[in-house]
Amino acid sequence: MTDAAGRSLKFDELPDRIVLAEGRAAYATALLQDNPLDNIVAYGQDLEKNAGAFRDKLFELQPEAKDMPIIGMIQKGDVTVENLLAQDPDVVIMTLDQKKAVEESGFIADMDAAGITYAFIDFRQKPLENTTVSMQLLGDLLGESKRAEDYNEFYTSKVKDITDRVAAIDERPGTLVWTAAGYNECCAVAGDVHLGTLVTAAGGHNLGPEVLGPETKQITPEKLIELNPEKLIVTGGEWARDPNKTDMFRHVELGYQSSPELAEETCDGPLQFPGLDLLDAPKNGNYFAVYHQFYDNPFNVFALAAFAKWIHPQEFADIKPNQDFVDFHKKWMPFDYSGVFFYDPANPEES
Repeated sequence: MTDAAGRSLKFDELPDRIVLAEGRAAYATALLQDNPLDNIVAYGQDLEKNAGAFRDKLFELQPEAKDMPIIGMIQKGDVTVENLLAQDPDVVIMTLDQKKAVEESGFIADMDAAGITYAFIDFRQKPLENTTVSMQLLGDLLGESKRAEDYNEFYTSKVKDITDRVAAIDERPGTLVWTAAGYNECCAVAGDVHLGTLVTAAGGHNLGPEVLGPETKQITPEKLIELNPEKLIVTGGEWARDPNKTDMFRHVELGYQSSPELAEETCDGPLQFPGLDLLDAPKNGNYFAVYHQFYDNPFNVFALAAFAKWIHPQEFADIKPNQDFVDFHKKWMPFDYSGVFFYDPANPEES
């Protein structure tokens, strides 16, 4: 098998004790098997912290998984070799972001010394390059190689359709992705990674790298106003915990627990920061919201499609993001669709 770091791995037999160092890798395992947490023996705390509504979907399918160990967040240094060995893992799945962290901390050397086998996936740093590699790796590890191949064929075809159409368009509107808008202080912006790379592929001019460099960092509200992007995309999620108490933050409530009414009610939340009423994009119908977790899972191709529609509405008028995602769940996912993952306040019926 080959992982997202280009490393070759060999196994005498399929592993049946897998640790997901990033718990949100379960988005990928849910694509591959009817019981997404089969063969998973522990997962990272991020699944609970950042994608609680999705985790609830998994627990509805596999109630016994509620008792599965949570190992913490390896990139923050709160996981020990002893924590991992206690799970008796056949393989630990980490992300390329975690790879950088464990190399810099020396933790990966400790894992090597303990004889722990590990592999890397990536849906974040280079999503359009590494999603298919990561899906094939996970499919091979779970004995679902054909399922992974089928998804990769679907994924590649969908990406090609969009990028081929974009290639015939000359205009590149200035676009900014404000991540976790309203949940944290203004403003974390996508640079030349994850959703930022999708803006470029969707035919937008991603303004992020011009003010940030390659990584996701903060800019001030004043800088956002100065940039005044033609297209402004914010990411939203299930951070209110209780979707009926969305006033805890000023984010757009999106995800499996949301509804069209909640998305509409909360869509202006991020714009309540002082001074942001000066932005032109919301006034011109060029303000949009997308599910935050698309930045780090194999569903990123649906964010790509939505971005293409929002950035070039005439050329991609045929795309209906939410309906496409509903249809996707019917064919590919082991649980029913619920919620809202894309929201266009100017055209809510087409979201």
